[in-house]
Amino acid sequence: MNITIYEAGLNDCERVYPLVCELASGGRTGGGGKYRPSFEKYAKTYKLLLSDKGKKYFVAKDGADIAGVAGLAINQSLVESGSFAFIEELVVGEKYRRNGVGQKLLDACIAFAGERECQSIVLTSGNERYAAHKLYEKNGFEKVGVKYAIDFT
Repeated sequence: MNITIYEAGLNDCERVYPLVCELASGGRTGGGGKYRPSFEKYAKTYKLLLSDKGKKYFVAKDGADIAGVAGLAINQSLVESGSFAFIEELVVGEKYRRNGVGQKLLDACIAFAGERECQSIVLTSGNERYAAHKLYEKNGFEKVGVKYAIDFT
């Protein structure tokens, strides 16, 4: 396995979609669910987000295969009195898990947040994503709150 991390581009849209579906499905219904965003809506949003200067997306590639993807947004906050980064997505394909791919994607996100002089970096994670929680905790993330949401879909 030879994993490389690079900034996502428009040509990655179709190959990132299955990973986004994998993440969305587990996130919406608590694991193993059937939610799948429509490709048309996903592609439109993907293109819009890639053009947003406040967001950055990284792709992990193994040869021709996409192994994982991570996206983060740089936000401003009164509490932070400046910028903070929010990791919006981080997903590794099932066959690539537990091989350091998530760590490489997380490293890219942390480095980018540092370059942007963020005061902190935040993320949310599904309750059942125990392996992901271990990765985050190993990297200094602390569980600091509870997420509340209303799903309008």
